[in-house]
Amino acid sequence: MKRQKNSSTDRIGVSIVDEKFSRCGYIFREQPIVDCGIDAHIELVDEDSATGNLIALQIKSGPSWFTEETDNHFIFRGDNNHLSYWLDHSLPVVIILCNVDTRECFWQSISPTYIIKTPKAWKIGIPKSQKINAGMNTDLKRLVNKLPAPNDFTIVSTGDVSHGRAKRYSLRIVLNKEHTQAEIIDLIKIQTKEAIYCEYHRSDIVRKHWRNKPAQVVWLFIYPSAEDEKKDNFICQSEWVSNELPKDFSPISNKGEKISNNLLVIWNDSYLETATFHSSNSMSKEEFVLLANKSIETLTPLISEAQSMLSRYKKEELSFLELKLILTELFDKVDNVNSEVNDSNFAPYECNDADLKLKSVVCFAHNVFLPFSGIGNWDNDKQIIHNIESQINYYFTTLPEFQFEIKKVQ
Repeated sequence: MKRQKNSSTDRIGVSIVDEKFSRCGYIFREQPIVDCGIDAHIELVDEDSATGNLIALQIKSGPSWFTEETDNHFIFRGDNNHLSYWLDHSLPVVIILCNVDTRECFWQSISPTYIIKTPKAWKIGIPKSQKINAGMNTDLKRLVNKLPAPNDFTIVSTGDVSHGRAKRYSLRIVLNKEHTQAEIIDLIKIQTKEAIYCEYHRSDIVRKHWRNKPAQVVWLFIYPSAEDEKKDNFICQSEWVSNELPKDFSPISNKGEKISNNLLVIWNDSYLETATFHSSNSMSKEEFVLLANKSIETLTPLISEAQSMLSRYKKEELSFLELKLILTELFDKVDNVNSEVNDSNFAPYECNDADLKLKSVVCFAHNVFLPFSGIGNWDNDKQIIHNIESQINYYFTTLPEFQFEIKKVQ
């Protein structure tokens, strides 16, 4: 960026900012010689020791910088030359708006996260709650101790699906940012090559058989988001099969587009349709929690009653016929809960784990009464008693797991 000659900072604003940072224990150094978009540096101090960690400041003072605002932000607009300079700067850059009348100073870091592009240039919201005071210490430490940028993707699972005749892997990959089709294809090529030499094995037996041998089959499933992965709505899947694998042991091909030797990819044409369907047919968090708690409140007394009747039967206080009549009367109530839970809209993404446990609990409850539903052949009395007992045990074993998951989202 070209230097701007004869530039100067507003002395009052710089003085106020200097005082405020100094009072908070920072070392303030004005840059008064030339203005390249940086007015001062501050150095963080840790237990009275200078750390060498610097932050660059751009200070804007005067009423003109406070004319555009929202309920929670002051709006700062800048030109693209300054933005490029600040984003490429070796130091984190913070912009400060100083109200010389009230001596309040508001700040925001110049980061792509907060930049909003406009038709002519860009703007950024500076929070009214974000002032120069002791409370900003943690925020500034995070600015100078920048975390490494996350990977463009995450391998959420590597499945060893080998058998005795073929070493095979299946990987599920979630994208952490938007990718072009070309970028996805490059990712598939690279990750397939790495998976060929993977040494994860699902058991000691498989490890002994396939250790230090290249894979012969690799499948990748690519998901645009973690939510898509949970719902198994992939944007594409790929398949690589080694020429060394005999045809008799080759998997049925997906018949996709060839992108390199033996590497095929098939694009999911229904991805957007499926994503839209899930989005438009999902419950709110509140709706899910209410449904889940209501279902458990209904089921638990019914399962407890079935458990009590089973106990009485074992003590010969009830005949099998009497047990059957009692549990038959309870079936409709359990069946209604089962239908309500399984026919409801999709649970929100944050409730996915709780939803899985809820469905398991409801399934076990339904199975308790299944012999009295008229579905299937349940002529063997011992088989019926065993089913009731085992499914009640499964219900009460899984119930605490559901309660743990539902507490996490409440």
